[in-house]
Order: sequence, then C-alpha cells, then structure tokens
Amino acid sequence: MFGGANRVKERRRERLERIRTQSRDSFSPYVDDWKDPIEVETDPFGFSLKENDEGTPPPSHEKWGLQIFASVLLLGMAYLLFQTSLIPANWKDSAREVMTRDFNFAGVADWYEARFGPIPTLLPQVPGPSAVPATSTAKDVAVWKLPASWKVVKAYEAPDTKVVLDTGVGEQVKIGEAGWVSYVGEQPGFGTTVIVRLTKGREVWLGNLDSVGVAKDEVLSPGQVIGTARVVNGTERHLYFAAKTDEQFVDPLEVIPFE
Repeated sequence: MFGGANRVKERRRERLERIRTQSRDSFSPYVDDWKDPIEVETDPFGFSLKENDEGTPPPSHEKWGLQIFASVLLLGMAYLLFQTSLIPANWKDSAREVMTRDFNFAGVADWYEARFGPIPTLLPQVPGPSAVPATSTAKDVAVWKLPASWKVVKAYEAPDTKVVLDTGVGEQVKIGEAGWVSYVGEQPGFGTTVIVRLTKGREVWLGNLDSVGVAKDEVLSPGQVIGTARVVNGTERHLYFAAKTDEQFVDPLEVIPFE
C-alpha cells in the first residue's frame, strides 16, 4: 500500500517538474531570467564584478602610473629647458616673472563689477539697526575729479551728449578710478574714442584723442594714462568728454566734477 502511495507522489513530482520546465522554456530569455534569475558574483558592496555594459574594464593602476610618469616627464623637460643655453635669457626671465607674479585680485574684482555688476556674495546681507538704504545719485558715486587746470570750452547740451574740455598742451588724459576698457575706436561726433566702464552702472567716453595708450578689454588702475587729446590751434588740446549712468547720457561734470 505504501509503495503505491510513493509511486503516486513520484509521478506527481515528475509531472510538476515537466510543467515547470515547459513553461519556463516558453518565455523569452529576459522574462526567463526574471522568473528564475541567475546569480552573479558581486562584491560585498553590491557592485558587479563583471565588466560594464560597454565592455570596458574599470581604470587600472597602470593608467594612473602612465599619468604620473607623463607629469614627471613634463616637469623634467621644463627644468632642462630652463637650464639649457639654447633659450634666450629674456624668455626665461619673462617666464619666471609670470610664474611668480602676484595675482591681481583687486583688478579682477573691479573688472567684474564694471562689466557684469556687483559681485555676488555667498551669504545675503542682513540689514541691522544702522543699515542705510542703498540709494545713490550721480553725485554720490563720484569718486574722482578732473584736474583743476582743465577748462570748459563747450558746456553740456542734451542733444550733443558731451562737453569739450581744454586739457592744455602738455596734459595727458588719465583715468581717476579703476575701470574696464569696453571700446577703442572711432565714434560719430567723438572721433577716436576710448569708452571705460566704471562701477555702479557708470561709463565715460573720452573722445577726440590724438594718441591712445590702452587697449580693449584692459583693466585700468586709478591714474593710468588713457592718451592725449588732439591739438587745436597749436595752443590747446580739446577733449570730448561724455558720461553715462544706467545706459543714459548725463552731464559728465555732475558725475565727475573738477577738483
């Protein structure tokens, strides 16, 4: 009796095994793996030890070794070039000066503020009890003045947008504060012109120049020479001077008055 029961159990097990095998073979490989996934060898952190999907192995220590070797080789070549006599001495001195020169953080900050506006800060400014509202006028932002020896030849008129100043025969045109040269060239009604962007949305136009000592995109320091005005009648140099505040022409003598 027990032998018959065992045969029944064995036939039932074989039938279930045959049904399970047939149903699994009828699925696609992807579904088959999902139903009966094949275990892959993984490391303790859950990353597969097989190569990635693209078939490229992870970077080896040999790659890092080659990079370090290339860096050491470049440093060695630079050292040999500085020691050889084939390179002119003035080239070596220029390279040393560039590599040891202090970075002009103040100049870059002035250039950024003149071109893009105030430098963003990481933390917002929290107004305190003594905080003053940030209101400014044309006179409030004046930080430099024109030489007292210069004279006004033609006053400001709105349609003309400029004043004409006599700088004297021996005087040079200098910038009184840090700025950024946004334009050097010819402008209608101004002749040879240098446009300098200052901070707080201001801009000055220096026209009718006979010579120019700056270049476009140059960052200027206070007191730097812009150039010289053109000679008129052999006794005077006339400078065309204009100013903008927030992209609007204003009386330049209100923005930058005389000393």
